[in-house]
Parts: sequence; C-alpha cells; structure tokens
Amino acid sequence: MKTCVVSLRLPSAVVADLEAIANYNRVSGAAVLDWFLCTSLSHSEVLRGLQDCQEHCDRKLDARIPITTLEPLRAATKDLGISITVYIRKLLYHSFVTKRLRYLQSEGRYTLAYHHD
Repeated sequence: MKTCVVSLRLPSAVVADLEAIANYNRVSGAAVLDWFLCTSLSHSEVLRGLQDCQEHCDRKLDARIPITTLEPLRAATKDLGISITVYIRKLLYHSFVTKRLRYLQSEGRYTLAYHHD
C-alpha cells in the first residue's frame, strides 16, 4: 500500500492521547490517525467554524498515511481552504482538548459530529 508521510506539531497532551489510544488498541499511532481522518471526511465541514489549536505545539508527530486517505483529505482541505496539517491539528485538538468534536456510531459506522455544550 502506498503511503505519504504527514508531519506536524501538536500539543503534548494531544500526542499523548493519540499514543494512549494506539497502545490500548495495540496499533500504531499512524493507524489511529488514519481512523480519525477516515471517519472525519464525510463530515469535514464541522471543522470550518473551529479555530486552530490555541496551545503551544511542542511535540512533533510523523505518520505514514495511506494515499487512499490522503486523496480525499486533500479534497476536503481544499474545500475548507486550509492545509492538511491545520485540518489534522483542528481535528485532534477539538477531539481531545476542547471536546467539541465527537465520533458517533450510527448503523455500525462512526461519523464525526460537533458537540454542543
């Protein structure tokens, strides 16, 4: 399977949460990131109104993402007018830190949703 390396900086807490999920599920961090990305793409529009990460991004994350994920991700970021790294940072930051994004299960599939307080 063809892959592409994605490299970005995130807050330590976000990287730690991502690694914890990977360890719990006995998969790589790249596999967890790929899952987050794939399940977000059908509802990527919810990222439009969210700010980029407001915390200090002191940890680097490098992950190999399958081209099959990267191609629709590029289309989504083009529609949103943001870069791939900003998309990923917003997605993870608002999933783990602000908790504004949630993944809901419906008919056996997970989908990204905005969580209203």
